[in-house]
Amino acid sequence: MSLSLNHMEFCLTERQRQIVELSAKGMSFREIAAEIGGHHANIHKAVQAIKKRAAGRGYSPNDDLTHPTAPGFITKRVSTAYKEDGTIALQWHIQEPEKVALAEMVANLTEGLKDELKGIHKPLPKPVKTDNDLMACYLIGDHHIGMYAWGEEAGEDWDVDKSEKILEDAVDRLVATAPNASMGTLINLGDFFHIQDSTSTTAASKHLLDSDGRWGRTIRAGTHLIKRIVLRMLQKHKYVQIVNARGNHDPDAALFLNTAIQMYFEHDKRVTVLDNFNKFVWFTFGQNLIVTHHGDKINQNRLYEAITRNLREEWGRSKRTYCWLGHIHHQQSKEIGGMVMEHWNILPPTDAWHNASGYGADRSMTCVVLHKDFGEITRLRVTAEALE
Repeated sequence: MSLSLNHMEFCLTERQRQIVELSAKGMSFREIAAEIGGHHANIHKAVQAIKKRAAGRGYSPNDDLTHPTAPGFITKRVSTAYKEDGTIALQWHIQEPEKVALAEMVANLTEGLKDELKGIHKPLPKPVKTDNDLMACYLIGDHHIGMYAWGEEAGEDWDVDKSEKILEDAVDRLVATAPNASMGTLINLGDFFHIQDSTSTTAASKHLLDSDGRWGRTIRAGTHLIKRIVLRMLQKHKYVQIVNARGNHDPDAALFLNTAIQMYFEHDKRVTVLDNFNKFVWFTFGQNLIVTHHGDKINQNRLYEAITRNLREEWGRSKRTYCWLGHIHHQQSKEIGGMVMEHWNILPPTDAWHNASGYGADRSMTCVVLHKDFGEITRLRVTAEALE
């Protein structure tokens, strides 16, 4: 069965929408693949994923399901009574709030992004002169892409477009002024996405959040934003490493963001994307141990205990240990037992709830430059005010 335009609302990506449009015109998988690029087998998989998602929402015409559920709900149970001639006499369609398993969420989204991301990236030429003793670490505080703020109640208008622009401009400014370090590390400290899924609620407490538009648009914007930032870093640094820590706003969304970026750069030997299944993501550079964590649901003493217990070998081989955190939205630094713990500023303004509660902090982004033997030797900083 070919798709119809009614399947459009069940698409997760722009590519899936293209497939629906062409399938509705009667084109085969091979014809669609020739039209938009990619392998016909992937077109078939995308069509099956769209059909499965539609059926889960109560739309499968071949099975006499023609009334989709409300947004944010899925079909729990359908009972149909047929007349003698095979037409429907009565149908009961029971709905329940959508609960998508983590594995299914990752599979659906990465499958939807596969042809958009995989195989497109062509490795860039390496920069000619870089310093192997240096690493430039670009720290993204809680960026909350997908947050919406209305200036009349929050102090400043904010949406996905502004969120994309300010982070891209900040990275461009920092990359331009950073030294020619051989290694550049992009460190997303969590809560990169403001919302976890299409319900626009927090993952644990289910508090309703102010979000900008459709969840699918936010996914696409955030994923491609990270991709563009990494490409910019590759112009300056010989190697680029990426950390996507999992926050309390995006514990699962950060997983599929990481998977999508891994998939896009999988054939580029200059790019390494560290796994983020563990809330602690760590790496070493020379005699430096760097540990990242969003900073939620854990205090400084337990952070110290966990790091010294779980990374005792890495701790023993290192002269300096840094623990870099997000979550509290403002800069705060403390040294505990030879480890420097530091929370970092963010670029976005406050949303309505935080503004009404009196929260707020200096808005900025920082690049910390590490020497393999001497640790931090300098840091560069750009403010949101200088970018607007």
